[in-house]
Amino acid sequence: MSALECAMKLSKEEVFEQIKTSGLLEYGLEKELLSDRLSHAIEESKEEEKELGVVAALNNADTTGVLLEVLKADPKKVMEGISIAAYALGTEKKVLYLPEYAADLEASVKEAAEQAGVEVIVGLVNVRACKGCALLHIVTAANLADTFAGCFEDGVYVSVNGGELKKVSAETKVSELADGAADAKGFFIGYEYYGPEAAEMTLEEVHPENGVLRVLKTSDCVVSETEKALTASRKQSCGKCVFCREGLLQLQYMQKEMTEGRGKAEFLDLTKEIGEAMTYSTPCTMGQVSSKAALSAVEKFESEYTAHIKKKKCPAGVCFSEETIYIDPKLCQGCGDCMDVCPKDCIEGKAKYIHMIDEFDCDKCGKCIEACEEGAIIKTSGKVPKLPNRLTKVGRFKR
Repeated sequence: MSALECAMKLSKEEVFEQIKTSGLLEYGLEKELLSDRLSHAIEESKEEEKELGVVAALNNADTTGVLLEVLKADPKKVMEGISIAAYALGTEKKVLYLPEYAADLEASVKEAAEQAGVEVIVGLVNVRACKGCALLHIVTAANLADTFAGCFEDGVYVSVNGGELKKVSAETKVSELADGAADAKGFFIGYEYYGPEAAEMTLEEVHPENGVLRVLKTSDCVVSETEKALTASRKQSCGKCVFCREGLLQLQYMQKEMTEGRGKAEFLDLTKEIGEAMTYSTPCTMGQVSSKAALSAVEKFESEYTAHIKKKKCPAGVCFSEETIYIDPKLCQGCGDCMDVCPKDCIEGKAKYIHMIDEFDCDKCGKCIEACEEGAIIKTSGKVPKLPNRLTKVGRFKR
């Protein structure tokens, strides 16, 4: 007997009571009792005069789709979970949302959806339009079906470094799951960054809500990875909410600037200000959660950001060109043309003296190279020759 058949043998009141007695939690970002979420939907439906319904989806902010493996593995189970929740609410409105990046999944779940009377929509969940509906995570629907089938096992879904999705105890430590955790410089878990101390934390403490657990090695650049995460969020965002749309744009822009050597000290405070505003001022998880990557990155890896901004150095060796720009003391005639075009004022010199570039401020824009008629300014990824460490008259420097 299927889970739905087991539920249909009971009255909707008995089904609701069994959900309450089970203590099943919503798997999404808000770990509330599923019975409370269903009750809230009933109340909201009455207050807003909206049609009662059940809507299942990933979190809007989930750009990885790791937990879609639950749906792929058993579409019927997820559809039955949606149907059981709808039966408990006494509604026929049942919807499953798939993110646009997983649109091809629609065909493979179509049969199970049609049999269960579940409408499949590709796109983000419009939270405002879904007023009066119980919003469930796809995993919640699967867990609900297992509950009525009598085979539910509590646990947390996690994929380590892009590997197979597994369901493990919430008391499992990160170090027990991930090879190299003891030597990691940090972790990216769920939607946030954690420091190396997270190796000894349990999954219950670190909250991998989207199933993601990545071990960060010394060769992984937090700034670059955060920029990629924000770019993915910008691509997925519907763009209708100002705080989310503009916030993601600004956060991603600042990360990009820092990876290209144009970071500014004020970017760190701006990241915190914008990120926190998004967390509290947006209606869905896209704005509420996508900013956490930047917020946690700045908090946990501030020294890495400082290196990018002040020293124009990437500790992981990922960002910037490894090329160096220097002025050849044998060719420089001390004309000052390079100083005139440098946007950073990082070239020191005076007439008839060999000019010098301050590498600390140089962003390697190359404008000085174009301005030098003597061809004295060199960009190289090789060894830099001995250069003067103080102003020296043209023709007087000896290597």
